[in-house]
Amino acid sequence: MQRHIRITIVSLPVLLTLLIIGFSADTALAGETDIVDAAEEIKPIAEELRGLEFLYDLQVELVTEEEIILIIQEELDLQLDDDTDRKFSALYALLGLIPRQSSLRAGYEQMVEEQVAGLYDPHEKKFYVVDVDLGDLLGTMLGGGDDPISSFFSGLAEGLLEGMGLDMRSTIMIHEMIHALDDQHFDIEGTMEEIMETDSDDMQLAYQSLVEGNATRLMNDYMLGAMGMDPSQMGGMSALNMEYAEALMDYSPFLERLMIAPYLQGEDFVRHLVNHGGQSAVDDAFIDPPVSMEQIIHPERYTGRRDDPSFIDDPDLSSVLNDWEHEASDTLGELITGLVFELQTGDKDASEAIAEGWDGDRVTSWRSPSGALALVWVTTWDSIGDAEDFFDAYRDLLELKYPGGVWEVDTLEKAVYTGLGLAAAIELDGRDVVVIEGVPDYLVDECLVAAWETQMIYD
Repeated sequence: MQRHIRITIVSLPVLLTLLIIGFSADTALAGETDIVDAAEEIKPIAEELRGLEFLYDLQVELVTEEEIILIIQEELDLQLDDDTDRKFSALYALLGLIPRQSSLRAGYEQMVEEQVAGLYDPHEKKFYVVDVDLGDLLGTMLGGGDDPISSFFSGLAEGLLEGMGLDMRSTIMIHEMIHALDDQHFDIEGTMEEIMETDSDDMQLAYQSLVEGNATRLMNDYMLGAMGMDPSQMGGMSALNMEYAEALMDYSPFLERLMIAPYLQGEDFVRHLVNHGGQSAVDDAFIDPPVSMEQIIHPERYTGRRDDPSFIDDPDLSSVLNDWEHEASDTLGELITGLVFELQTGDKDASEAIAEGWDGDRVTSWRSPSGALALVWVTTWDSIGDAEDFFDAYRDLLELKYPGGVWEVDTLEKAVYTGLGLAAAIELDGRDVVVIEGVPDYLVDECLVAAWETQMIYD
């Protein structure tokens, strides 16, 4: 699904980094000329940090909040139109990731429009700085400042912004210039276009984590250097930022996590690359990018004995659901698979432990003439034990999702749960597990047979 916004933003995780390390900013901007002049001053600093030179002039523009919202909406029109939004919102709701009848696009618009302070557009080869009071921006991101926690952090922001005299917008420009340098040398735009053709949220998030993680790493190095601190003091900061961001952001928990992960887990991934291979390892990663969030979450699975995911083709139920239409296809990956459990059980540690054994997946959704929605999710795991853990956990999850149903079959390798004429089923075969939800109960066995015919190429 073309859902991840091509343009990059500076959002709450970035601003939290500024606040937690005690950084502050001068919020005044005199105008467009000052921004252009400031960009020219920052460019050699960005080049030195990245170890690359600009290949051609970089455009920079100061825009209002209203203007940046229009730019974002135009981009969303291209990547998440109404039909795509409807299909994937329905699939994610059936998976339990977002509430039923909610809209992914509406959630993205709210988050991005309220958080953007800087933006690089690789298509236009331009970056924008938003003329907004950053203290007010942080307050909005924390829910408007009505609750005590939001009021505290908004007040803290105001104090810091008046404090040390370092220009926060210069820091934001460093972040966006790193994107520009990476794009000029490694074609971020072209690579993302190719990845979007795969309809894999997992692969898109992995590449986005490389892009955002590198910019966040060098932005933090710049800030710490300006304060006379060593970048090694950032150890543990990403995990702390993750905890703060998850606790304070007031948006859809699913979209929050997808917003946060590329910045913070991406930074950890890139620092791992640098620690094990220097700056050239980062360049190599842009040439041969990570292909799954598994490699971002566990960098040793990228830098060591590389663990690429197994390939799974689209599960096809058309031979059984004759009058139903295929609606959406996606690869969820380790991160989103964990969220399927966490957002419904509330147990983050157990959910991440289940997802850690992920080795590949593919999910498709199907719409009946009456409007009912079904899904088939084919997964493969690192070991038989990992597959058994997923099977057991998802069996329990079905009871949580559909209370009042009846177990028509309940064995160690197959479970069929029915109610109101519909069925959900989960079946285990070695390292592979198939999940089906929302199909007519009299067709569930045929749907399982069709799902097992899905082509898999094991890594």
